[in-house]
Amino acid sequence: MRFMLYIVGGSLLVGCFTPGASEPRPRPNLGQYQIPLNQRPEPTRRIAGDDECRSKLFLGLIGQHEGGIVFATLPGRTRVVKPAEMELNEDEFLQDMRPDPPLVEVREYLSGQTLYSPAIRAVTRIDNLGPIIIDRLTVELDADGYVRELSCR
Repeated sequence: MRFMLYIVGGSLLVGCFTPGASEPRPRPNLGQYQIPLNQRPEPTRRIAGDDECRSKLFLGLIGQHEGGIVFATLPGRTRVVKPAEMELNEDEFLQDMRPDPPLVEVREYLSGQTLYSPAIRAVTRIDNLGPIIIDRLTVELDADGYVRELSCR
């Protein structure tokens, strides 16, 4: 009987001296920091491969007035297209009854341009905008000067 008491007592003492046995174990999900859902890491969203000029990064500019945007700070080449009007003599207009294509004002900004200076007003027909350059961001404005569309052209 005494021998059994020694075995039971010894096993209790051995259990007390094993590493980690003396530390209290918390219940699952209790007392540990939980990262809030809105702060959990997410994988970086990939920009589509057909968006060479990264126009999707600037979708927040749609609806903004041109006076609040510094086009020279946009990365890469940028072209601004805005509807324009020319003063026409009424006699010249009545000579040809076919309506001409709308006129647009085109301003070009080069990559790395440091000065924000007004470009020379280049008025041209909308069907004569020049070659399409895939990595050039084209910002189209409406008649009031608000950004209507962004594209790579």
